Amino acid sequence: MKPAFRNIVAAVDFSDSSLAAAEIAADIARAAQGSLHLLHVVADVLVAPWIVSTSDIGFSGLQQRLENEAARKLTALSATEPFQRMSVVCAVESGSAADAIVEYARRHTGDLIVVGTHGYGPVKRFLLGHVADRVIRQARCPVLTVPHESLGHADQEPLP
Repeated sequence: MKPAFRNIVAAVDFSDSSLAAAEIAADIARAAQGSLHLLHVVADVLVAPWIVSTSDIGFSGLQQRLENEAARKLTALSATEPFQRMSVVCAVESGSAADAIVEYARRHTGDLIVVGTHGYGPVKRFLLGHVADRVIRQARCPVLTVPHESLGHADQEPLP
C-alpha cells in the first residue's frame, strides 16, 4: 500500500517550535520515501510597511533582502542532519503566512502540512497561534500541528 503522505510541506519561521515541526515532517517524508518542502513566508513590506525600521532602504530592496536571507537560512537548514539524504525543496513566499502556506501546499499538491504551535497558553488562540489556526481552517489537506515544548510533556498531569 502506498503511504498517504509523500509530499509534505513544513512551515518554518525559524522559531524553536517550527524547527521541531520541520524535523518531524522530515521523519514522515523519509519514512514515506517522499519529498519535504521547507517553506518560509516573508511578510510583504508593501502590504505591511510598518515592519520597515530604516528609512534609507526602499521597500522593494528590503523585500528582496528579506527573501534572500530567508532562502539562505532555509538552504543552511536543509544541509543539517535531520534533512540530509532525502528530497528537500526550499521555498520562500511572501504575503500572509497562513494564506501563503495553504496556497503553496495546493500548488505543489501537498499531502500534509506540518506547522509548529507557539507556547502562548490557553488565552492566546486556544494554544495554537494565529497562523496554525488559520492553516487548519483553510487547508485542503491534513495539517499536523506540533506543540511547543512549553506546552508540557506526557509525564505532566493532564489539564482539567
